[in-house]
Parts: sequence; C-alpha cells; structure tokens
Amino acid sequence: MAEIKKVICIACMVCCFLFTGSTSNARDIYAGDTLGMPMNPDSMMGAYPKMHNSGSLADFPKVHPLVVHIPVVFLLLALIAQLISFAVFKKELSWVTLVLVVVGFIGAYLASTVFHGGDPDLSLLDPISRHTFEMHKLYAGYTVWISGIAAGAKIISHFFFKRKLITELIVTVMLAGAAYCVIITGDMGARLVFIDGIGVQGHHIPAHDNM
Repeated sequence: MAEIKKVICIACMVCCFLFTGSTSNARDIYAGDTLGMPMNPDSMMGAYPKMHNSGSLADFPKVHPLVVHIPVVFLLLALIAQLISFAVFKKELSWVTLVLVVVGFIGAYLASTVFHGGDPDLSLLDPISRHTFEMHKLYAGYTVWISGIAAGAKIISHFFFKRKLITELIVTVMLAGAAYCVIITGDMGARLVFIDGIGVQGHHIPAHDNM
C-alpha cells in the first residue's frame, strides 16, 4: 500500500508539472495578445481565417501539431524519471518510467502514422526546406523505433529481471537515444513551421489528416 501511495504521489507531481507548464504558456500567449503586440494582418487571409476559431478540433487543418506533444513530453520525462530512479524510489519510479515510455511510444507512433502531418510537394521547396523536412521525417522514424525498443526493454527489465542494474542501464541508453531523436525531430518541425512556413494554416500540406 505504501508503494502504491508513493507511485500516485509521484504521478501527481508529474501531472502538476505538465499542467503548470501548459497554463504558463497560455498566460504568456494571452499576455502577449493583450499587451498590444502587433499581429500579422496577412494571418487572417489564409486558408483557415480567424472566423474558423470555433473552439473545436475541426478548426485545425491537421491535429499532428497537437499529437506530437505527447512523445516530446512523455519521452523526456521518462528519461528523467529513469535517471532519478537510480538514486531514490527505485521501484516506484520504475513504474512511472514504464508508463511514460509506453505512452510516449504510442504518441510517437500515432503522430507519425495515423495523425501524420502530410508530405509537402518537395519539388516546390527550396533545398534547405527540403533537407529540413527530410531530417524531420528521418528522426521521427528513429523516435518511433527507439522509443518502442526502449518500452519493450523497460517492460522486460521491470517484470522479468526485477530492475537489475545492467538491464536498467540498457533502458537508460535507449531512453537517451529516444529523447535525442525526439528533440531533433521537434527542432526540425519547428524550423519547418516558424522559418519555412510549411504547415502554417495548412499551407503546403494536404488538406486533411489520413485517418
């Protein structure tokens, strides 16, 4: 019972961390809007104008940008929880890491398959944008594979090897690899959106998710 309480307590701390970060970002965005920061007038002229802000998922040309936050958050937290587990709350944090890496893997898989953002017409992109997209797609694939292997390794280590040091070290290496790949994937994706303008208001990508 005490171990269950510790796991619940740690899970609540993780949820509080995620909630605090999301509300902080929301406050920053709201503050920027109310402080009179200039808005781009052309943003109202795209394929998805402001009038489509109904508050539903149908407003988004793609839900890919929403889903990708799952692997970004959960895989990084899985690595952090795994590292801390070598010092304290070994069994409890092992459970936390297990849940985080499994959810992170599922999120990465869904983001790259079911909710794939759609491939732009590469012939219309300049060489730098094309290379950025190819890197984004490559490391997204790496993220899925390595996080899947990490999830499988963690399951084996937790249930079959009872968290032996050697298996936990293997899990840590795989989690570090998954974390690195998801960071590179996110960086390339951010460059595509904020520098190259690909995907903004649905530009340069297919109109709907393939589901």
